[in-house]
Amino acid sequence: MTTARNWADARKYCQSIGGDLATWGMRDATVRNWIVTNLIQPRPDANYWIGLTDIEQEGVWKYIDGVPMTTDNTNFSPGEPNNLGNENCGHLYHLSGFKMNDKNCDENGLAVCEQKLS
Repeated sequence: MTTARNWADARKYCQSIGGDLATWGMRDATVRNWIVTNLIQPRPDANYWIGLTDIEQEGVWKYIDGVPMTTDNTNFSPGEPNNLGNENCGHLYHLSGFKMNDKNCDENGLAVCEQKLS
């Protein structure tokens, strides 16, 4: 996605092309690192929404496919998520080398979309 959108609109965009915000690719460190190196770092000044949120219950982070956040399936920057300023949506933060961070869902960012292959 090349147009910056808020988290909800980024998710709608991914769904409109037959996918959703990335979950599986973010949980797997090898896949996540490949995505960052090959797809995201060429545009180093942008933040990227992923399918991780605590919208349903503050402080209880899970992927949009229902998988709970663990230290093994995330790569948050130290001290994150911290809910600074009502941050309930996960993104890859360009100033932290694209580690995960929580961000206000109403702010704009690009999206990492993922589609299941059959």
